[in-house]
Amino acid sequence: MPTFALYSRPTAGPLPLVDAVVTFLLNNHCGIVLHKNISCENIDLQRFETYKDLQKLGNVDFMVSIGGDGSFIDAANLVGDLDIPLVGINTGRIGFLSAIKKDNFEACFRMILDKQYTLETRSLLHIEGSEPLSLDTRFVVNDVTVRATDSDSINAVSVSTGGQHINTYWADGLIVATPTGSTAYSMSCGGPILHPQSDVVVLTPIASHSLNVRPLVIPADQTLEISVDGRGGKYSLCVDTQRIILDDSVKLFLTKERFSIQTVLFDHANFYATIREKLLWGLDKRND
Repeated sequence: MPTFALYSRPTAGPLPLVDAVVTFLLNNHCGIVLHKNISCENIDLQRFETYKDLQKLGNVDFMVSIGGDGSFIDAANLVGDLDIPLVGINTGRIGFLSAIKKDNFEACFRMILDKQYTLETRSLLHIEGSEPLSLDTRFVVNDVTVRATDSDSINAVSVSTGGQHINTYWADGLIVATPTGSTAYSMSCGGPILHPQSDVVVLTPIASHSLNVRPLVIPADQTLEISVDGRGGKYSLCVDTQRIILDDSVKLFLTKERFSIQTVLFDHANFYATIREKLLWGLDKRND
């Protein structure tokens, strides 16, 4: 039987769902390793192997995140280039990435055990700076966001590729999103929804000061060079869930990451079904 690595973010108290997941896996004779963050109500965790660095473990078949999309991204950072499929159980609100509902996780896990699923490959971005960046990881699951610090504003964000100037964005900031991240902050700022298997990225300005500037979709294999002109000499860089403050002199370079992540996909939860459900597409209150 397969071995499952479980992850959740630290919580104020034990999550009953963790007990349910662990109990189900035990009853089906699966291997279990638990992240050090995880706590249970009624199960003695000392009987299980725990981990902090997944890279040091062997023989893990699936990574399970319990939480929202932020937890899923954390789990993806733990997996890195290990090529371990990711499974997300959503306990948050919308949950585009954590596709399994907590009230039907058993049915989905039985499908995994019966090998009734497919694997979907999702491309990533890689980020470097003209000076070293104090980030835990260099790969990007969702998006890279450049914007003002809490106390300063940005004058402009300039983007080029292969020596060709794309645009100077006079805006509150700029989002560079992967297809996975297109349903996150980028979508909230008017960016398009990209199919997860599209080999592209989208540049989405945040509150553009020029009304005729629109999000731009470009091939993922193009190297992007980003420079910032801020009034206070600094700017904020957000890479998924990480945030650091940089001097304006630091340029950013975004390329397509050499590896990708895999997510478990069920027939009843394909991408189109997910966006219809999460965004309430096709629903009309007049027909209730």
